[in-house]
Amino acid sequence: MAQESESFTLVKKDSSIYLYERWVTFPGKVPAVRAREVKGEFIVRASMYKVLSIIKDESKIKVWQKHVSKFKIYPQRDTSNWLEYSYHDIPWPVSDQDHFLQYDLIEKIPARELFIKFESVINPKLAPIESGVARMELRGSWTLEQISPQKVKVTYRILSMPSSIPRMFTDPVIRNNLMSTIKALTKLSEEK
Repeated sequence: MAQESESFTLVKKDSSIYLYERWVTFPGKVPAVRAREVKGEFIVRASMYKVLSIIKDESKIKVWQKHVSKFKIYPQRDTSNWLEYSYHDIPWPVSDQDHFLQYDLIEKIPARELFIKFESVINPKLAPIESGVARMELRGSWTLEQISPQKVKVTYRILSMPSSIPRMFTDPVIRNNLMSTIKALTKLSEEK
């Protein structure tokens, strides 16, 4: 991920959900670009495999990501990799955005810890750029740690290239969207 030496600052807390942010140099950009990295930490009363199945389930995405209007998973031969397209209806003042990501799943500790990294990739055939839609450049990860038989600690990290809209407008939108997304994912994961 980004520079580990730069510490996160807590920006929002709601019950057992903690949102942190930091500004780091986006990897591979010349000239260097400072970008926001957001980290969400929360506990889900479920197995890490249930959380993983929801993250990968195309039919459930609109349940836990309310701002997504188009979503498609492209499974690969290796089930530890997949591609994802997502179109986001973002509230004003942020424009509609989309992204195309490659996911890679690593089982760090069998039956105890899953690590899923994702990053933007270019694929004009599966995800052509649409007029009037901003294509987001993202990197991030999900860490799913089974801390007890029915409790998983989830750490979600996302690094995004900055937009041209002032932070006073984007900060509340980004934080509120992430908080509501985490709550909806938790609720869905905990359903029997």
